[in-house]
Amino acid sequence: MRRSKRVPIRKLRASASSAVSDRTAFCRCVGAKRPRRHDGRRGSRSRSLPTIRIDSLMRIAVIADVHGNAVALKAVLAHIRASALDQIVNLGDLVSGPFDPAQSADLQVGLECPTIAGNHERQLLQGGMGVSDAFARPLLTNAHLDWIASLPKTLALADEQVFACHGSPAGGDLEYLLEDVRSGHPILDREDAIVARLKGIGKASVVLCGHTHIPRIVAAGGVLIVNPGSVGMPGYRDNSPIPHVMEAGAPHARYALLERLADGWAAELRAVPYNFEEAARQAERAGRDAVAFSIRTGRMPPA
Repeated sequence: MRRSKRVPIRKLRASASSAVSDRTAFCRCVGAKRPRRHDGRRGSRSRSLPTIRIDSLMRIAVIADVHGNAVALKAVLAHIRASALDQIVNLGDLVSGPFDPAQSADLQVGLECPTIAGNHERQLLQGGMGVSDAFARPLLTNAHLDWIASLPKTLALADEQVFACHGSPAGGDLEYLLEDVRSGHPILDREDAIVARLKGIGKASVVLCGHTHIPRIVAAGGVLIVNPGSVGMPGYRDNSPIPHVMEAGAPHARYALLERLADGWAAELRAVPYNFEEAARQAERAGRDAVAFSIRTGRMPPA
């Protein structure tokens, strides 16, 4: 069976409409605005919805929760390029974290890939004063903030077979789709609870989500759900809905591979080593010792 034509990541958008004439599926940005370029001007106008045409054997890299960790992001992008994947999808929480928000933003803007806004993008634009957002905001340019403001909350991909969100389709960017944290630690929730949170995905048979930083592949209600884990921050503590801790268990930068085969969708979780110490020292310089601990270990220090 003929494999997809593989193209460099930065050329995906241009080649999608010109170099591969037999591609038949598409990506539809739900509620997307035209992003600003780095010089602040809007991109060219189009009467049609933004589309990325893909063929029947597309291999998609799914990234989420970079949180400004450019060191980790560079390692993941190098791994993606070496794997000759066709497309990247970015599930949000892009720059808020005690690392290098500006360089991380530049890298993600430069991908020109389907990208959605997470809760931290909303908080950045609304003036939220959480420690990660407060650290990132003054380091970002107006062009970065314009790009963030242009991002949609959800995406429909591959002829609407794939639905992408940050938190959950029904509950928004702060709801955990797969996890029950009432014990203070994440466990896989009941199938009926997960299915209730899938409302609004239309005809999709695959849902991509992030937010929890916990890599998972789950089937619920006939839907394949993939959380790639976090590129840049393997652990955190939160007090909502109750105090709980999230830990990936290893410091590696995470992403997922989603591949459309003749018999359906295949998914794979990937963990990429990188210079953990460099990123941990950035967090320490920002006064975030607990984040530095998680970068080195994949776990959070005792409370």
